[in-house]
Amino acid sequence: MKPFNIKKIHMKPYYILLLFSLTLWSCGKAGLEEDVYSSLGVTNYFKNADDAEAILNAAYASEQRRAFRDYFILSDITGGTIYDRAGGLEALAKPFETFSWGATHSFFSGIWARHYTTIFRANLVLDKVPGIDFDETRKKQILAEATFLRASAYVILKDLFGPVPIITTSSTSADDRPSRPTKEEFDKFVADDFKAAAEVLPAIADRGRATRGAALSQLAKYYLNNKDWANAADYAKKVIDLNIYHLFTGSADRSELFNPLNEDNSEFIYIRPRLAVAGLGDNYISHAAPPGYKWKGGSKENYATQFKTYSSFYNSFADNDTRKNAFITQYYNTSGALIELGADDIRNFKFKEDLTATGANSGNDFPVIRYADILLTRAEALNELNGPNIESIDLINQVREKAGIADLNLADFEGKDLLRTAIFRERKWEFTAEELHRQDLIRQGIFIQKAKERGVAAQDFQVLFPIPQSEIDKNSNLTQNDGY
Repeated sequence: MKPFNIKKIHMKPYYILLLFSLTLWSCGKAGLEEDVYSSLGVTNYFKNADDAEAILNAAYASEQRRAFRDYFILSDITGGTIYDRAGGLEALAKPFETFSWGATHSFFSGIWARHYTTIFRANLVLDKVPGIDFDETRKKQILAEATFLRASAYVILKDLFGPVPIITTSSTSADDRPSRPTKEEFDKFVADDFKAAAEVLPAIADRGRATRGAALSQLAKYYLNNKDWANAADYAKKVIDLNIYHLFTGSADRSELFNPLNEDNSEFIYIRPRLAVAGLGDNYISHAAPPGYKWKGGSKENYATQFKTYSSFYNSFADNDTRKNAFITQYYNTSGALIELGADDIRNFKFKEDLTATGANSGNDFPVIRYADILLTRAEALNELNGPNIESIDLINQVREKAGIADLNLADFEGKDLLRTAIFRERKWEFTAEELHRQDLIRQGIFIQKAKERGVAAQDFQVLFPIPQSEIDKNSNLTQNDGY
């Protein structure tokens, strides 16, 4: 997101409400983060439209303020494109490099609590807002946004842990012991939530807000990861047919899509907005910068932790692929010396430096879903349904052309296996560092295989992570995933 300033905040009241809700719900409702099933016990708060907006923004806050690092590590380190060395984070990241994680890892309990907090707050909106007397059109939209946020939280939980308990009310207590639903029950619930939201959400809204396109895109991706190819293709087409979203055209260099100056573009369908202020910023680049890196903008923190990219991944890009420009292989240090980075020490600067930011907080928005993902989603689903076809090739080539590389030709693909490999290769190049690589490998059926090829003692059950042990201990009806 572009630099934080007073004028910008005045122009976008959503951020005022977001900041307000962070204070309201973290200070005024102490303990919620620790006990996601507790009731707030509020009796006199839900009175008017401003209250409705505030509790909705509290739900947005818990979903959008999440730290990038744990999801990034769970996806890209387990996927084998990056690894972490040095600093305090290395000990937490190492188990995901070696596939030696356990159910007590703090990432799992943190993710679980964070997303059930979002679910609780969304349910609070759905429970309380209908009883408030204010504009019915806005009321319906608020309820749709809360429904979208609840479903989005469940999508992440299922991706990591499999089907988890479905909670649809804010009136639960610490004594409740919800059990896990079947996959079919869970999938229907999530799909129904997104479909209901899509019926009401506006086509266009403030950045960071749920829209019809965001709900349809979430559905397309959810069906894709469930290998429901027909629905994945259909819902991706619904997004395309909105004619709202387009691939980034602001530069011939594809890597400039992630420059904070270019974030107001029609490729980002749904984002987690960031401001260069404490608690609302992104600090990815402080983890990726090499020691002594000379920042181009203001004074920034350079963490001891080092996110490093494997040379094999960097070298897989074509030389003329402008997405390769996101990486650095050399840099000037603070003494003015040019430092060459060695093998497996390349740095991914995909989320480019925010030149106006200082400290560790940058304003780089994070794209949860962007239009390139929808194009490749439909391409993949059509290939799985029909084998190689001209529409899939055209969709892939739209993305490749933006990256500056040659088109694919239908004649080069004799069967769906070959085209599938090409699609996943494209996704790996296109979505590096966007929390998608692990699920792509799982969908392709090679997540564990690829880890073993790297010499890791990975086991088949590790396509899912363990339910946090702290949750198992609290809930006798909550069954652990196989193998843990």
